[in-house]
Amino acid sequence: MARPLVNGVYSIPPEILALRPEEIPCTVKKIPSSSKVLGQTYHYYVYETVTVDDRKNPGQTKKSNSSVIGKIEGGKFIPNKRGIQRLKEVHNDCTSDVTLEKNIEPVKNEPVLTSVEAETVKKTAINMNVSQKSLELQSKDYGEYAAVLACTGSVLERLEKIFSDEDARLLYALSIIHFIQEYTPASYINDVYDQSILSNKWPTLPISENHVGEFLRVIGRHPATIEQYCQMVINESSRKTAIDGHVILTCSRQNDLADYGNKYPKIGNKQLNILEAYDVVNEIPLTSTAFEGGTPDKSSVRDLFDAYVFPSGTCFMIDMGFYTEEDMKLYREKDNFFIIPVPENTIISRAMRHSITFTDSFIYEKTNEDGEVKRNPILYRESTVKELEDLYQMELDIKAEREFEENINQNKSGETLKKNCEKKVKRSDFPNDRIVMYRDTEMHDKMMKEYRSQIGMDKEHTEERLKELGPQFGIIILRFNLPTDIPASQAYYDYKLRWKIETHYNFVENTIKFCGFQLDDYYGIQGLSFLIVIFGQIKKEYQKKKNASSLPYVKNMSIRESLVKARYLKMSQHVNQKWYVPMVSSSHNKVVKEMGVDIARDIESLNKNTY
Repeated sequence: MARPLVNGVYSIPPEILALRPEEIPCTVKKIPSSSKVLGQTYHYYVYETVTVDDRKNPGQTKKSNSSVIGKIEGGKFIPNKRGIQRLKEVHNDCTSDVTLEKNIEPVKNEPVLTSVEAETVKKTAINMNVSQKSLELQSKDYGEYAAVLACTGSVLERLEKIFSDEDARLLYALSIIHFIQEYTPASYINDVYDQSILSNKWPTLPISENHVGEFLRVIGRHPATIEQYCQMVINESSRKTAIDGHVILTCSRQNDLADYGNKYPKIGNKQLNILEAYDVVNEIPLTSTAFEGGTPDKSSVRDLFDAYVFPSGTCFMIDMGFYTEEDMKLYREKDNFFIIPVPENTIISRAMRHSITFTDSFIYEKTNEDGEVKRNPILYRESTVKELEDLYQMELDIKAEREFEENINQNKSGETLKKNCEKKVKRSDFPNDRIVMYRDTEMHDKMMKEYRSQIGMDKEHTEERLKELGPQFGIIILRFNLPTDIPASQAYYDYKLRWKIETHYNFVENTIKFCGFQLDDYYGIQGLSFLIVIFGQIKKEYQKKKNASSLPYVKNMSIRESLVKARYLKMSQHVNQKWYVPMVSSSHNKVVKEMGVDIARDIESLNKNTY
């Protein structure tokens, strides 16, 4: 799966290279032909070599592979239709100078038909053309694919650093299809691919149902290659990383990952879990791995740290489900930092909430979707793990002393009583960790108002209960090991960035529709979960380009709205086989042009078979 060496699996033997036609500039590529094990058997395809403009270096040209002109099989070159046409061109249309293989049928003399017969044949031919393969389709989905291709080339370049060129293109193409068309089962991917402009860009990409399914399984069986790619992305990250899990409903009884988990009361079925590390600054997923649905987050996160090395100085924003003393040892390795909420049932939380008082405040600024900046006062009080453990131990001792005195007062037999104060607090290994209790005043007021509106509606909401719960509204307690020179306000801002991974999961579930699997194969699911990393990166590059548009009309669109607008642009062929884009509203053209698409250049490239 990894990029081969010069003399590795993908090298072409000299005796094969000698069989390519000398009349046409061309190259030979070795393409896997088996869908059972990638790389088991091969076909040798011959690509015409053309000179194209180098988009990275304006004003310069480079050599690029164009259309397939045939294959090498049985010790000889077998041209396809395009190959025969090119050979005729270089031989001045003299077919007698061109040696055609026996499997190419000669042109037959057509019988003379009546007008009625000719019309019948014409209609039949049109009907047959509708069912022809992708390269013979006369209209393709263009706009949305061209827009994505125009601004996400960096994702393909990154894939090509780890995977072979063909594997990188297949991963990239599959991710683009999922990104544009939502989650697409392998049984439909080939049809979507054939009907899109992707089939013109990579006409020999093996994307049949069997090959795609097996390809994802092979990817899943090579976790080291996935880890190599993800580690490269981690090394390039901002070092502000959120870690969180996501539940996906699975209805398959044969799925090795399906199990009853924490979301069973809500979904009423088995689940599988996806665990990701997410760059909250660059807004891209760094890793994505599928786990058994019954595995708690605090256990699966250990596999994440076994597989990857996070650069020194990384700050992890972590959900409450990952709160254990053992896991916090992982978060702080290599001089890294973490911010995590403290569960209410811990002694630290109980000690902190014993006195709901605050000593400082700051203004939290947040920009909403309309670009307006909202300012919200945040109250806080800071302590340490050791101080809170001491406070809790003191409370235990006071309680034991009180119980002892009560027993003395109730003792009528005159027996000697012993003081029961043996209960000791289990101390943390990290007593200097900072603990800060924050109150969002806006959230507090909102929750108080909502609770009061329910008083009198049922027996659970009462004034007495409000007096008990009211002080707890709008409170969050964070534990972190940031240096003391970093203010508590900065820790609060950083932790709020964690919400971006929730937004990412919302996109995966509700936009891409990764919300329910009926897949059985463990390795196929691992390969599919890796695609989440890729189309997450595609999403970011696309969104960045859209948001940089100078047209508010485009900039303020959602991703899905812009893709729908771009979808109006199709690429069709005239009767002379020349490609063109049918006329559409200028608003649709503006979207694809703002995404970096040069429609005229694409038409020219398609007509030259160099797209």
